[in-house]
Formats: sequence, C-alpha cells, structure tokens
Amino acid sequence: MRLSPRPTLRTTTLALLATSTLLLAGCGRGEEAAADDQTATLVMSTLNNPFFVSVADGAEAGAQELGIDLSVQNANNSDQAALDLTVDAVGRTPDVLIIDPVSSQGGTAMVEQANDAGVPVMAFDRAPDGGDLETFIGYDAVQAGKAGADALAEAVGEKGTVVEIQGIMGTNVAQERSQGFQEQIATYPGIEVVATQAAEFDRGTALDVMTNVLQANPDIDGVYAANDEMALGVVAALESRGLAGTVQVVGNDGIADALEAVGAGTMYATHAESPYSLGKEVMKIAAAIADGEEPGETKVLEGTLVTKADVADFCATLEDLGDTDTCAAL
Repeated sequence: MRLSPRPTLRTTTLALLATSTLLLAGCGRGEEAAADDQTATLVMSTLNNPFFVSVADGAEAGAQELGIDLSVQNANNSDQAALDLTVDAVGRTPDVLIIDPVSSQGGTAMVEQANDAGVPVMAFDRAPDGGDLETFIGYDAVQAGKAGADALAEAVGEKGTVVEIQGIMGTNVAQERSQGFQEQIATYPGIEVVATQAAEFDRGTALDVMTNVLQANPDIDGVYAANDEMALGVVAALESRGLAGTVQVVGNDGIADALEAVGAGTMYATHAESPYSLGKEVMKIAAAIADGEEPGETKVLEGTLVTKADVADFCATLEDLGDTDTCAAL
C-alpha cells in the first residue's frame, strides 16, 4: 500500500504563518495595538511537561509583545486545582481567562465559573465538554494520529506488529489522536496492533506500561505514543532490553528530548507541533477578546512529521518563529 503523502516542513511552516496572519487580520489589530492595561490569566493543566512549559514561554513572549499583564497558573494535572485556580482568577476579573483543562469534563466546570462571573474565557489544546467559550485553538489531533500511523507504517515497512500508547483518555486530544491512529493504521493490512495501553501522557508511566507490554509481546516491530514524553518512556523501556533503535518509535509534540532522540535514531519520528508558537497564537486571540472582538469558534493548527533528515530544518523553523530554546542543546 502506498504511504499517504505528508506535508513538507516548508508547507507546514507556511500554513502556520498563514494562520498567524489570518488571526491577526481577523482580530483587526497588530501586535503593537494592545492596550497596556489588559490583563489575562492562563490556567495550565501542567508545567511538568516540556510541551506545556514551551506553551507558557510562547504565551509570556506574546503577552510582552502585546502589552498584556499575564498571570500563568499551574494546575499540576489536578482537575480540582484547576477549578480552584479558576475561581481565584475570575474573582480578580481579568479581561480574559485562558484555560488548558486537565480533562475535558473538568474544563466544563472551569468555563462555567467564568461564565457565571461574566469573564470572557477561551480554551486551547484540550477542549472542555461544555460551557460558553469565546473560542478554542488547538492542533488537529485526528490528523496527528493519522500522521503518526503513516510514519510508523513507513518505519516498519508496512508489515509487522505494533503497539499504541495512549494519553489521558479523559481528554479530547488523547481520544482524537487515538482515533486518527487506529483509523489510519487499519489501512495497512500487513500491520497488526497487538496492544493498546494508556500511559497518561507521562514518561515514567509509559516506561512502566511499555515494560509490561514487552513481557507479553517481546518481538514487536514498532510503537506509536500519543506524545513525546510517553515515547521517551517507551525508548527507556526498549533500551533496558537492548531494543532501542531496532523497535521503531513514533511520538507527537516535537519537544527537545524527542528531537534529540530522532536525531540519534532511538526514535523514528515525532509529529511536531510547536507549543511556543501555540502560546503566541493564544495571546493574539486573547488580546482580541479583551478588546471585545469575536475571533470565531475554533482555530485549527497542523503539525509536521519530523524524521532524522528533517531535524535541522525544523529547528531552523522554530528559531524563525522565535523559539530559541527547544533546539538550543541539539
């Protein structure tokens, strides 16, 4: 079966830049037009994952450029902590509340708190199940799962046995990446998925899960992990059995450690989604909302597959977007 074509780095970069231009045009403002007295609170699901640290870095850079007073709060992967932070935030009546829910269900309670307080609220990355949002922005998770499946099929020569490691299944991101992966991997008749396990988007949990999977399936050919933290946990489990670089691993996010692993050959690829750029886009939309404008219901971004041959070009792309940290050690 012929592999589905994937976007080139140049194509995806242009798409991302075009998205930025459209967002600015739709918001009717330039970066210098924001009022100095705008305030925003950003409630993050976690800052213990490099992806979300980079999102926060991008948001802080964007806020500085736009003249927004931004407060970043860390829910430490707790729905209750996220809700408590939201209650505290809306009590201070920021011009806009920005949330990245721990779970989609927990996000509903956060949105409803903001709605009750009359505070405009937007979400990114993980979509709440309910409530009245100004807008949502995130990467196309179904497309990410499909790209991961195509990459893994390419890596194993379109035949053999593979494993899927899922994220937090209470989030739309984990559900949709898994949906995309399962739909696309089913188009390769020579590939069998022998295990599907959740590892909570966590590196240590993925190490434990993959160790157990290998006991039952010692001769697998490849693994798809729904984020890079889990992919790196998978690599650690493979290394303990001398299988790193032999069993092909595909992740998602494009964090620094994953790009290094792709360059070293212990991961085949990562479906890279620039979190730094996401953070900056979030703040552009937040600034428009704070000005009383309506940015539209949903903004969708797309990532790009990065293999060993692509790492240098991808790092150059990140630097062009203002992210000087992700590839600093590569």
